[in-house]
Amino acid sequence: MSSVPKYPSTPYWPWSPTVGRGDAVHPNPEHFVGSAVVVTEKLDGGNTVLHAGKVYARSVSAPSEGKWMALVKKHHAWKVTEPDVYLYGEDIYGVHSIAYEPVAEERTFYAFALRNGDGRFGSFAEIEEYAGRRDMPVVPVLFKGCFRSVADIREFVDRAHGEPSALGGEREGVVLRLARGFPAAEFPDNVCKSVRAGHVQTDEHWTRNWSPCRIARH
Repeated sequence: MSSVPKYPSTPYWPWSPTVGRGDAVHPNPEHFVGSAVVVTEKLDGGNTVLHAGKVYARSVSAPSEGKWMALVKKHHAWKVTEPDVYLYGEDIYGVHSIAYEPVAEERTFYAFALRNGDGRFGSFAEIEEYAGRRDMPVVPVLFKGCFRSVADIREFVDRAHGEPSALGGEREGVVLRLARGFPAAEFPDNVCKSVRAGHVQTDEHWTRNWSPCRIARH
């Protein structure tokens, strides 16, 4: 079995309301000025990898057998068959800190990154194209375009934190990335996140006490 690469740790936007203890902060916010960028909603779920028909949790040590992965297995994992494609997404079937509004059971997984076997992260357009052809949701997009200054980005991010989630309920945060693709080694330069104040990381007891999200009935 091929090795499944773990999704890299995402540095924080320097003015993020919460910064994890010991976590990296992006050193150069000007990097996101004047280039095509995409701002997406950071959903509060489990970091999940789909590869070769199987589902992996963030640890990527082995395919996940967790019951909270049941719906992504049922609806989406089998669509990612290529041996050199790794599709990363947020799975909200198991509730973490935020309980969203009811969703259809095929919309508990939201793709946010695509990595190839050569170690390259695809452009955001490639993510949308890949997921779209397979009828898979992508994380909510809040902005596409260029910012003229760091002040403009700060204003946009601050405003986004004050808005509700596209899925209903509180917004966990936002992710800012360059729209173009880039090598995995350049990930820390080209992606950062801003997380709401009071964010609580899931503890090690979550898997014993998890509860499913609300599913919309057709």
